[in-house]
Amino acid sequence: MGASNWGMIWTAVMPLAVILYYFFRKKYKDQHVSSTLFWQERMRELQASPYLKKLQHHLLFYLQLAALLFCVLALIEPFSESETLAGNDFIFVVDTSATMLAGSPSHFEQQQQSMKNLAAQAGGKPVTIVTTGISPKVVIRNEQDLQKVEKVIDQLAVSFEKAEIEQTILFADTLAVNDSTIIHIFTDSLDRSVLANKTGQSYHIHGFTETLRNVSIRQFGLSKMDDGTRGIVQVVNNSEEALPAIVRLSSGSVEKEVDVELAASEERLVPFEDLPDDMLWQATVEVADDYSADNTMATYLAPPVRAVAIDSALHELIASGFRSLSLDVTLLESSQLKPDSGVPLVTNQRDLLEGPTPILLFGRNDENPFEVAGQIETKAHPLFTYASLDEIYVSQLYPPFESYETIATIDDHPFIQVSHKGDIVVLTDVQLTDWPLSPSFPLFLWSAMESLSGDSEFLGYFHPNEHRSVSLASKTGEWEIFREGVYNHSYIEGSGPFIAPAEPGIYQVVGDEKEMTMIVQLNSQEKTLSAGSTYQMGQVEAVQDMVRFSFVPFLIGLILLLVVVEWEVYRRGITTR
Repeated sequence: MGASNWGMIWTAVMPLAVILYYFFRKKYKDQHVSSTLFWQERMRELQASPYLKKLQHHLLFYLQLAALLFCVLALIEPFSESETLAGNDFIFVVDTSATMLAGSPSHFEQQQQSMKNLAAQAGGKPVTIVTTGISPKVVIRNEQDLQKVEKVIDQLAVSFEKAEIEQTILFADTLAVNDSTIIHIFTDSLDRSVLANKTGQSYHIHGFTETLRNVSIRQFGLSKMDDGTRGIVQVVNNSEEALPAIVRLSSGSVEKEVDVELAASEERLVPFEDLPDDMLWQATVEVADDYSADNTMATYLAPPVRAVAIDSALHELIASGFRSLSLDVTLLESSQLKPDSGVPLVTNQRDLLEGPTPILLFGRNDENPFEVAGQIETKAHPLFTYASLDEIYVSQLYPPFESYETIATIDDHPFIQVSHKGDIVVLTDVQLTDWPLSPSFPLFLWSAMESLSGDSEFLGYFHPNEHRSVSLASKTGEWEIFREGVYNHSYIEGSGPFIAPAEPGIYQVVGDEKEMTMIVQLNSQEKTLSAGSTYQMGQVEAVQDMVRFSFVPFLIGLILLLVVVEWEVYRRGITTR
């Protein structure tokens, strides 16, 4: 609290002058006294407290005196000061990944409150809010209205997708106006090494130091055996204490469960034997932990891949790779390959892509390759779940297909593409790469066959909010996505890539009386909790300053109100009670 114009304190003599005026002004009024005895008593009463009696009977006096006092207070310009955040404008980077749901209240709810508190301390400086994800989004840009900022913060929600925090920070750096921009990162944990090589901006990381209990289902798979179906659930205790849990498998009305005692940091494979021949199963772990988003996982028992037809013109290492998968491999001349053979085809014949048969294309027979050099970069896709393309060398690539989705690149040149009907295109020949020497090569071939021979009633596995080209065709061109009978959203063919729902679970994709099942699963990185900390990195040019809040506008409004009341009192002629 303070005043910026103490020189006007002399105006305090005005209320004193009004008081003196009321004390000494003469005012006569008729007083009826019944006898001289009562008259003497009345005079003694007035003489005992003459000034107080004057004050007690003048409402207009009180109103005038209050208005003058507020005028004096307004003239000396009172104000209050509070510290503002360092910096001239702020960028809030908000982690919306699934792990932010951990804790009670959740980390996300706590960070929302922290953002509101910081926005209130911004002192009207611009605030920009960016959410994390594969495609970072600017929710609000350079907003100075505190109410609008708080409303946007309340509307933020967890997207369940991988945070991609480093990519989001790079994006936030491009939004910085100058070196005085402060980037506040609201997450659960962020390693300092992520910001070690970044300069020019000041970063304030808001993390959590608490260690939470978490048990997750890391993997869940089914396999068809000679004597029935077998399921295996990998359960991981990502906690520092032992926890009891119940692992349950369910499919329709069938349900099986196993009690387990998980030691601290233990990984355990829980087998389930002699399961019914149902296609869709869901695994659940019931445990008293602090993070439930990773306690459920679903899987679909797709028909096993038994045979594949390979163009004999391709390198023999491709056939060897498929034989290592225990598949029935048939080598055919290029002229013998039929687009309606009924089994997946592996070839370089570009014309076969137009047929209904699923195709794995290695190279192209209609184009010439060009030289490339660089690291392979991949997008999130089921083909790379088990097959990592790190340390793979490719010397030449073929030109890409313009309408296909690119899921792997080399120096921004497409390397692996997926067609709209699900065909897989590898834009190189085996002899132009050392990939067959890597263990990932047969794993990629296995993932490709799983994708090409998928069940017509199963759309596939997706990550939350994943954008992917899918093979969907209907008369109306519209597909509706439901979860447990509740409508989620619609997909219009040709409107763009198919977008998976945000929340993990089992969904039904319905269109033209055809129904398909899709499974949305958490990214494996969203199944591990880690403790973080709150710290700062980088320097900021703008120092922390004070914001001044003036009371003058409120005092003027109060004075005007008193003047209106005075006029009403005067109009009615009420000068005494």
